[in-house]
Amino acid sequence: MRIKTLMVFATLSTSILYAQSGADLFSKNCSSCHATVLGVSIDLQGEFKNISPAPYIDDLIKKLKTKTKSKEEFGTFIENYINNPDKRKSLYGKRAIKEFGLMPTLKGALTQEEIVVLSNYLYSDYGKEKVVVPEKVVEIIDPREELFKKNCASCHTTVTGVSIDHQGEYKYISPAPYITDLITKLKTKTKTQQEFITFIQNYINDPDKRKSLYGKRAIKEFGLMPTLKGVMTNEESAQMAEYLYERY
Repeated sequence: MRIKTLMVFATLSTSILYAQSGADLFSKNCSSCHATVLGVSIDLQGEFKNISPAPYIDDLIKKLKTKTKSKEEFGTFIENYINNPDKRKSLYGKRAIKEFGLMPTLKGALTQEEIVVLSNYLYSDYGKEKVVVPEKVVEIIDPREELFKKNCASCHTTVTGVSIDHQGEYKYISPAPYITDLITKLKTKTKTQQEFITFIQNYINDPDKRKSLYGKRAIKEFGLMPTLKGVMTNEESAQMAEYLYERY
């Protein structure tokens, strides 16, 4: 009997040891988009808000608690949404989908039990402890992303502020047209991925105001971008353009 008791205790101890906390699950699966701060904006009421690659977690939790009536309903919404993201379920509407894109599904990444732990943590405990994003032992870097970071990111992803247009939509202010808006505009202008790639290759090698997607006002505001001719090979510029098409 004592041996059996010890075996049960050992099994429970092992389960507890390997169980991940809500903070761990959030850091591993959600924080890179919902807790990464790119900048800060000020709304019409003078309140500061963090700018992130997806709706910032503090605002997201607050909005979801307002929408749902109980902790159970809060958890059910999270389970349904992360397993099957759908723009019709979005708390933020078309504007956010257009700005951030639809989040990728996490179906299969988390077990049912882990989803419960995660949603309970977000509902009751988020903000009570510091969320630390775990260091990656092995990080696989997309070489196409590195080309973008090295040659374009400093101008097209640096956020210096936020503006509000006549329709009340927020837009990032950066040293050059912000990358999400730039890609959206270029995809609208081009009909295929290959046409998209060709446009980028031609423009970065030979920038010309007549090719600009934004017209005279943007040229006057930002100036004409410097040529990248010779900085990348033809193959590298094609790979970078392919990455932009897939990523944004």
